[in-house]
Amino acid sequence: MPSDVKRAAATSSVTTSSPTTSTEPLPEPPSAKLIARLFIIPLLIVAAAVGIMFIIGRMAGGNPSFDDALKRLRNPGGERTVDMLIGPGSKQRYMDAKTVADKIMKVGTDPAERVKISDELTEILDKHTTDAEGDVRHFLLLALGRAWQVNTPNSATAPTESAEEIAARERALATLLRYANSGNVSNQKAAILAFAYWAGRPEVREAMPMLVAKLRDEGQDLDVRLAAATVLGPIASPDDVDVIDALKFAMRDTKPENIELVWGSALSLAQLNQKDVADTILMLLDRNELAQAKVLDRETDAKNPEFHPLSDKEQERILINTMIGTRKLDVPKVHEKIRWLKENDPSPRVRAAAQEVLQK
Repeated sequence: MPSDVKRAAATSSVTTSSPTTSTEPLPEPPSAKLIARLFIIPLLIVAAAVGIMFIIGRMAGGNPSFDDALKRLRNPGGERTVDMLIGPGSKQRYMDAKTVADKIMKVGTDPAERVKISDELTEILDKHTTDAEGDVRHFLLLALGRAWQVNTPNSATAPTESAEEIAARERALATLLRYANSGNVSNQKAAILAFAYWAGRPEVREAMPMLVAKLRDEGQDLDVRLAAATVLGPIASPDDVDVIDALKFAMRDTKPENIELVWGSALSLAQLNQKDVADTILMLLDRNELAQAKVLDRETDAKNPEFHPLSDKEQERILINTMIGTRKLDVPKVHEKIRWLKENDPSPRVRAAAQEVLQK
């Protein structure tokens, strides 16, 4: 039949031009439905997930501005966070309080602005927060201290302050003293540590008798005593005999669980250029010595604390803090040790800190 001849000729033509081509029927091209399944639908799922995460981020507050954080902190109980965290301990209030503490020195140093922020923080602490809010008050107390941090002047003559500034700082001082003497340990620690930002302010000396008393009181919480020991170095002077005696009293503590109190007291004495603490300072600048030390972990399980060796990160933190605290200690061996750390310590952060200390 003619049709049979045409089919045979076509088959022969295909075979001759492409010997490797299969005689089986060619597969159909992918349908629009298959393309949708493979590409469009997964794309829509990813887009939906991104959208949900964006909404959750917005509901959780994202990175609030300084003014927004202050405004929201006036609303007791916090805002709803993903319909799960509600009330005084909400994540939103924690984030707002941390934002205020982190950004307090970035909003400007205009005197009128300092007064306004200081009074707002005092009002929020007293009227819009409670002790049940976890670290919210902790961050706000630190922010109140930082609001009056002394800026390094460009000249030897400090700018003249207005009566309004002085009055606002007295109100802030009264607030910090009140919380430093409260029954809540977290409040006490934060209020005490906030005084470190007041180094150079004459008003901070009003807090020194309270700090000395807490340091000497062995019935006080250890973290409260450690906070007092940490702050006394920056705010006192070598002429403050009561402060130096209290710090040396704390250094004589032989209880293993109080080893950090001994170290903190030694570091404050170094800031007051008390050369007899050089041996302790040299120990704190030696990784071999730190590797053998053990501290009591009071945070992981407060009811059943256990001793643990210092991690690399903890050793690094101690080395850096010790070097910073020895800037005023006139002991050649300490300076030599810092130079050695600058050249030989395995941590880039430690080497950089040593370089900065030596330059200053």
